[in-house]
Parts: sequence; structure tokens; C-alpha cells
Amino acid sequence: MIRRSISLALLLVITPATLLSNAALAASDPAQKIINNAEAAKGFINLFYDTKSANLYLQANKLNQPFLLLTSLPHGVGSNDIGLDRGQLGQTRMVQFEQHGPYLMLKQLNTQYRATSNNVAERQAVTQAFAESILWQGKLVEGKTAIVAINDLVINDLHGVSAVLAATKQGQYSLDSHRSVILPLGIKSFERNADIDVNLTFNADKAGKQVAEVTPDGTAMSVRVRYSFVQLPDDGYEPRSYHPMSGYLSDQYADYSTSVDQPLTQRHLLRHRLEKVTPGDAPSKVVNPIVYYLDPGVPEPIRSALLAGARWWESAFTDAGFIDGFKVELLPEGADPQDMRYNMIQWVHRATRGWSYGAAVTDPRTGEIIKGNVTLGSLRVRQDHLIARGLTAGWPDRKAADDAAMALSLARIRQLAAHEVGHTLGLDHNFAASTNDNASVMDYPHPYASIEGNYIDISHPYREGIGEWDKYTIAYGYGDAKQADALLTSTISKGFRYIGESDSRSASASNAYASLWDRGNDAVAELVRLETVRRKAIDDFNSDALLAGEPNGELADVFVPIYLLTRFQITAAAKWIGGTDYSYQQVGAGVRWNYVRPKMQLAAVDALLASLQTESLLVPNNVLQALVPKAGNYRKTRESFGSNLGVITDPVAMGEVMSRHIVSQLLAPERLNRVSQEYMEDSQQLSVVKLIDKLAAATLYQDLPSGQGLALQMRVNTVVVDSLLAAYHNPTTAPEVKAQLAARVDYIIKQLKRRSNRGSDYQSAHYDWLFQGITKGMDDAIYRLITKPIEMPPGSPI
Repeated sequence: MIRRSISLALLLVITPATLLSNAALAASDPAQKIINNAEAAKGFINLFYDTKSANLYLQANKLNQPFLLLTSLPHGVGSNDIGLDRGQLGQTRMVQFEQHGPYLMLKQLNTQYRATSNNVAERQAVTQAFAESILWQGKLVEGKTAIVAINDLVINDLHGVSAVLAATKQGQYSLDSHRSVILPLGIKSFERNADIDVNLTFNADKAGKQVAEVTPDGTAMSVRVRYSFVQLPDDGYEPRSYHPMSGYLSDQYADYSTSVDQPLTQRHLLRHRLEKVTPGDAPSKVVNPIVYYLDPGVPEPIRSALLAGARWWESAFTDAGFIDGFKVELLPEGADPQDMRYNMIQWVHRATRGWSYGAAVTDPRTGEIIKGNVTLGSLRVRQDHLIARGLTAGWPDRKAADDAAMALSLARIRQLAAHEVGHTLGLDHNFAASTNDNASVMDYPHPYASIEGNYIDISHPYREGIGEWDKYTIAYGYGDAKQADALLTSTISKGFRYIGESDSRSASASNAYASLWDRGNDAVAELVRLETVRRKAIDDFNSDALLAGEPNGELADVFVPIYLLTRFQITAAAKWIGGTDYSYQQVGAGVRWNYVRPKMQLAAVDALLASLQTESLLVPNNVLQALVPKAGNYRKTRESFGSNLGVITDPVAMGEVMSRHIVSQLLAPERLNRVSQEYMEDSQQLSVVKLIDKLAAATLYQDLPSGQGLALQMRVNTVVVDSLLAAYHNPTTAPEVKAQLAARVDYIIKQLKRRSNRGSDYQSAHYDWLFQGITKGMDDAIYRLITKPIEMPPGSPI
């Protein structure tokens, strides 16, 4: 009893003394005082937020240890034109903290130049040869625990918002630190990453056009930016060397430890880590599956379609021998999408339809994907639905038409989900896959429509499931490296084509089999076929294409993608003109490239010129009369056709848009240069002279029609003249091509002069005006007959 009383007495005495000691410690240790009073987020990096001072402190206990610094946008700006979308990943930097006296520095390491040798001196020589970057410096708070305030590190435009706004011609915006703040609820630390959300305000004296459209006050744009400190993966991942025929995205670096007879530039393909429980060729369960999580904010029936499409990849991994190697689930309640352990599929809203993206956080040392991040634009599905409504406007069964439109839209969503997830698995585009029976979801497909009986059929708009090319890529990148060469040989023998971004998307692209939004192995035959569908859709078009409750004035916007239905196939067919055929798959002494055969090139010219004829460009009177002006407070948008008639629908303006698209493809400078060179090497090929003569014969030398087609043909003629002038004066046009253009234009001038002296006064005036305009334009590089061309409404993405 006595002993217990003494113990209690001692306890009562010691406790206050201990409290006094802690208080004294805090008073003498400023760092500990901050920690005691701060809200803590502990994990990969410990963060402390002082609510009174609004200062954020970081514990500097990971010195000289490389990790990743990543910026992203948890909230977006909402403009496809600007491109600062919700979920956008910024630059991934490999950095490390270093202490120099009382200062802590954040250094970005130079990962582009390295030596992978085991020789320390050799690695050090490369490190010392190239510059690194100090991103930030702060002074440590005195105390036993090393902490430092990082407000000025994160209240900083490291994401490059100002640069993006300038590049998209929104004006000169600058960061206003006084109207920018750290968001306490966005301070989190997980097992593998620590995140800090800040609200940054960018101001400008004058609002940018697109900024003003999506921001309450366009002179002050506030956007939420996230800074993520990410742990690098541990050892055990085996990098895979990149092969051009692999179908993968890649990173690259210069390795100065390679021998002289080896390439200096080394490339790794990008992929997730995936290991079998039982290594080897035989199928096996996996140690940790690749799991993607869908944003629960996606509504039905879109949600089910996205889940189904993303899950198409399960079969590819199973076929490659990884049992349950890939899964897609709805993000569970309580899970935080910021956690680097979750591969995310996000549903993103914008003011206008725009691109979807598949991005990834990768280890710059090895190419290992740490986190996949898919961004799906919510308005894409509405564009597909709009196209489907236009194609089925002639259906008498409206319930069937509505169901078909929704089915097409959901089919596209499934395909889109698979496509973007494919990017985050490491796969590149394959824009030649459509010529191999749509062998890959990594192509851009156009919805398939055909004429069955008296109506347009859209029952099979997109392929369901991944293709043979997709199965090959997964097996190549994730399977046994020892089997890669055999897989590549097998793919070559099957004749698969693979062409990525390099020669597909640009206006100068030359590969005849790699295009966006096209179909089939014969681009010209598909253009001819699709043109019949287009004319049927135009002739059948009526107000049944509207949504319930929409005023008739909105019908003109639904008509836009129907009138321009062949726009992408026109681009694909034009690639046969001066087109080339080659593949990354060729190996050995026989590697070469070829021009497309003369017969194929002439077929392409004829198909494009057929699309340029009045009967193709004409809008029937009954359809034109249904395209009434916008009603009440409804206004034209970027999705509307322009008009020279005020609010009235202008069919001649439509013809101008389509004809300019066609003629610009025919007269693209790089295409003319190729046509010229191939003809000089092989006189059996198409020549620039023949191309120009066929164009002029199909337009300028045609007798003008009467009635509705008269103004349309006049506008087409004017477009042709302006396009010839543009091609002649384009700095990319080769000098020998300019010589041929000048000679043909001289002949055209003579023909126009002759025509200006006969016919009606109206026709005579037209040809005289063309004659004077082309004569002046040859000497004046700026002069054009159409001073303000009608703009083509957006096409991509669909």
C-alpha cells in the first residue's frame, strides 16, 4: 500500500514536469513548435500545414534520393482549344533534395544524358559534362527535425500554364501570387506519393477569346494545379528495348557508356510491370495484376460501355499467358484517385468537344509505367450521336432510328475506352490498321454506314473487341523477351501494316495506307462507296434528325457532318497521289520504299475530281428550305457552317468549304513535290502538268450550269484559282514545281481570257474577274480572290 502511494505521488510530480519539458523544448525548437501546431499528412513525404500562417512545410528526410516531381490538373479550364484539361499530366521530372548549409535545394537531374556503366568514374564523367537545373531553394527551420516552408515552390507555374495560354494565342497571362493559395484539403501523403493542390490565378490586361468563353472573368483565370512527389519503383523491373515494329511508345536517352560500334541513343518501350507467379512460356497467374479504375462520376449507360471497352484488353493479356493479368473496376468508395497506386479512367467535361488522351507517369530510367491516366472527353459521344441522327433521318421507324443512334454512340464509347487505355499500356497509334481489316483499336475509325434497300444501315459502325495487331503488341511488350523476335517474324509474314504518327496525321504525310478516320485497304474505292452513302443521307435529310424539343433552326448544325461525311476519306484517297508505300516491318537487304502505281494515282485524282462536281456539292432545294435560321436566342457556334447571307443558310458557302478541302489536298506542296520527282524518274507516273490540267478541265474549263448550280460552280472556280496561287507562292513548293505551275497557270490565263469574251454578261464577268485575279495573284503573293474564306467546321475528333 505504501509503495503504491509513493508511486502515485511520484507520478503526480513527474507529469507536470514532463509537460514543462515539452513546452520548453518547443520554445527552443521552432521546427517542433510548427509540427505540434500543424495539420500533418504523413506518408512518402511528410507535410505539415500551419493554418494560422497558411504556410506549408515539408520534412527534409529524403536527401540525395531521386524521386519524381509531376504536375497535373485536378480541375480543368474547359476549353479544347486551350488544352488545359482536367486530369492532364504535365512534365515528369526526376529530382532530389540536397542540403547545402542551412538551405534545402530541389535539383532536377539530367536524365537525357547518362552512362549505365558499373564504373563510377565513367558515370560521374557524364554527370559532370551536362547541366542540371535547380528548381527551388528554401531555408530550413531551426530544430532537430529538418523542415522547410515550400509555399514559393508550389505557388509557381511549373506546369507551364502561362506558356500554354501564349502558345494558344490567348494573350500574355502571368501568375498572380497574391491571388494564389495552397488548398489544405488537397494536401495528402500516400504510401508512394505525396500531393499538394494549389489554386493558381493568372491575370492579363485583355482576356483571351477562349479563356473568356469558359471563365467568369477572362482577365483572371484560376486553375487548380497539383504537385505530386512520386516514389521511384524498386529494382526488379527489366527494361525492354524498343523496336520500331513493336507498336509501342518509347522514351530515349544518350548512353555514353556504349561502345563506339553500338548506338549512342538508347530507347526503352513503355509498359507496366507484370510478372508471372510461375515464370516461363506457360500461362500463369500474375504476382500483381494491372488494374484500372473508372471514375464513378460517369453516368449510365456510358459507364457500362466504358467498362466493357476497357475490358477488351483482358483477352490480350490472357492470350499472352497472363491469367487475370489485366482488370478494370469501378473506383471503390473511399479510394482516392490521387493515390499513385490507382490507374485511372477519368470522365472530363469541356465547353466544346475535344480529344481524349491516354497518358502515363513513367520511370525515366527504365520506361516502366507507374500510373496510367486516361482522360475521356464527355462530348465525344454526343458528336457520334449527332452523326447517327443525320444518317437515320430518312428512317420511317423513329423508335428504331433512336435506338440505332444510341447503339452507334455506345459502340464508339467502347472503342474509345479501349483505344485510350491502350495508350496507357504503352501502345502507339497504328493508323494503317484500317487497311488490315481494322486490326487494331489504336487506329482512328470512322463509323461504317452502308445502303441496304431504301435506307442507310448503321448496325455495324465499329469493330467489337481488340484486333490481331493489338494481341501481337501485348504479347510482344509484356511476354517473354526471348519470344519477341519470333512474334515479329510472324507478324511480318501475316502482312500487318504499322504506321504511327510520323507519316499519318500531317498535311505532308505520304504513306498511302496510313490515315485517320478512314476505312478499308482501297481508299479510293471506299471514297466512291461512301460518296453514295453521303448523297443518300443528304437527299433523305429532314427535321427527324433533331432531338426532341429542339427548334428547327438547329437542323443546320446536324447537317454539317452529313454534308462533310467524306471529308476524311477524301484525305485518305488524296494520299495515293504522290503517295508512297513502305513499312517499318521490312528487314534485310530488300528494304526500300515505292511510289504508288500510276493507275492508282490517276484513280485517286478522278475520285477527288468527281467529289468536286456540282452534283456532289449541291444541296437539294427541299433540304435547303428546311435549314431555317436559328430561332430566338439560339446562336451559331463553331460547329455551324459559315454564311455570306447573314443568318440564312448559304449552300454556296458549303460548296466553298468542301471544294477548298478537296483542292487543297490535290495541291498540297509536298504532294506536288513528290509527284514532280516521281515523274522525272518515271515518265509513266502522274505529272504535275497532267494533275493541273485535269483539275482545270473539271472546273475552270467546264461550261457553267444554269439554275441552282451556277453560283456554286463559280465559287468552285474561284477556290481553284486561289488554291493554285497558294501552291505557287508556298515556300515549301519546290522551285521546279513552281516552274511547272507557272507554265500551266499561263495557259489557264489564256483560256480564261478567251472565255471572258463570250457568253452572257454574267458569265463573261466571272471569267474576266478570274483572269484579272490570277494575273495579279501571280505577282502578288498575298492577293487572293476570296479575301475571307468560309471556315470548315471542326472535324476531328469524332
